Amino acid sequence: MKKMQYIVGMGISFLMIGCMQSPSVDKKSMHTVKLADGHSYSVPVGAIYTKAPVTPQAIQFYTVMGVSDCKNGDITWEAPGVANRINKIMRGGTKQEGITMYVEAAKNEEIGCASPIK
Repeated sequence: MKKMQYIVGMGISFLMIGCMQSPSVDKKSMHTVKLADGHSYSVPVGAIYTKAPVTPQAIQFYTVMGVSDCKNGDITWEAPGVANRINKIMRGGTKQEGITMYVEAAKNEEIGCASPIK
């Protein structure tokens, strides 16, 4: 139960940090976003992204789920469909459903991390 709470909590935190949402994600088309701290990031067009750099806990979570390129200073992004699935699981899913959803999203490149553009 604690792991499910952790997964759900991570999903909520990503949504609550402040997100932008467009209808779809196209990893072939990237655009630059500039955060309030002045750093710019290249994220897929249509992705929902966090507006603050990831925490060490988020890096660990994404690594376990299958996203191996997250590091300090990065932001996370996800496809809008992933956000919708997170909300559905939060309303009545199981821990295993949450884990499976994140692993599948990582495998399908529907979630990821973006490093600051130098």
